[in-house]
Amino acid sequence: MSTEAGFDWLRALPESPSPSVFDAEHGLEHDAVRTALKERGFCVLRNLLSNETVDAVSKLADHYLAQPAIAGGLGYWKVDHPKVVLNAFMLGGPTLQILLHPDVIAIIEGLMQSECILADTMLKHDFSTRYDYFPIHSDFAEGWAKAPNVKRKLTAEDMREVVGVGGAFYLHDTDAGAFSYCDATHLLMSPKGQNLSGYSSQERAAILERKVRCVGQRGDLVLFDDRGFHGPDFPSSAERRVILMDYFRVDTIGRLQVTPMPIWSTDIAALSPTQLRVAGAGADYMVPPMEHSRTRFRKSKLYPVLAWLVKNAYVKDHIKNNIRSLLKRG
Repeated sequence: MSTEAGFDWLRALPESPSPSVFDAEHGLEHDAVRTALKERGFCVLRNLLSNETVDAVSKLADHYLAQPAIAGGLGYWKVDHPKVVLNAFMLGGPTLQILLHPDVIAIIEGLMQSECILADTMLKHDFSTRYDYFPIHSDFAEGWAKAPNVKRKLTAEDMREVVGVGGAFYLHDTDAGAFSYCDATHLLMSPKGQNLSGYSSQERAAILERKVRCVGQRGDLVLFDDRGFHGPDFPSSAERRVILMDYFRVDTIGRLQVTPMPIWSTDIAALSPTQLRVAGAGADYMVPPMEHSRTRFRKSKLYPVLAWLVKNAYVKDHIKNNIRSLLKRG
């Protein structure tokens, strides 16, 4: 459809005040979930995991988010002021039940009509801010490529497929800062790009009028078509902690991850062949680890100072040992 016809169609849709919620406590109807994703572009899966599993993951998150990762110490990564992040695989153990849930994989691959790969994931803790630092956007548009070295860019034909499915797993009851999705905007296929700033004021209004806040319970998983406009409901007066995931369509993008995943060797044996495939066993990547955006603290003015302190952290012991060695020889 033409761009203008697409927006006329979008404006004519009925209001959608709440998300479609599917309770997994007694099993999921995969076809019903896929229908919601096809028609609306998003839905919420509830009771996907036991309270005990969510408790265990939350405790691991508490541990890793208690301090920054410095000189080998396990902890979070800092990339800007409003948030801290960590690759979710670093949590290990029960976290893999979220990242590689068999029902979620089956739903996504049935929706895509293709194998998928977990291309990216992170544990993310957002702090309260008075400004919107992560505005509503879509993840894909014609011409998209994650990095300059990726030669194959998405075509208009590619955008007709479900190129990627995102996930947001709530680690606590979430109202302020809840994930939001502009209902059915995945069907627009981002005709003027991923950023709302590229659209006219009327087009932006038509998109944002479709925004649905996914106010959720602890343990909810929001699944969404990455082609639609989405993002957290910022600014937020409360802190927010989620595990974010992105699954890419292999038949379109290939067996490529954004950057390699740090999976604990002790977790590998528990994964099925399908889970290993989706986790990226044998895959290639788009961005080298040292060039990934999550390493950009190296560009901070404080980095050289901290690097110097780390390099010289044990110099006192080194000098003492040298003196002792000289005295023994004497």
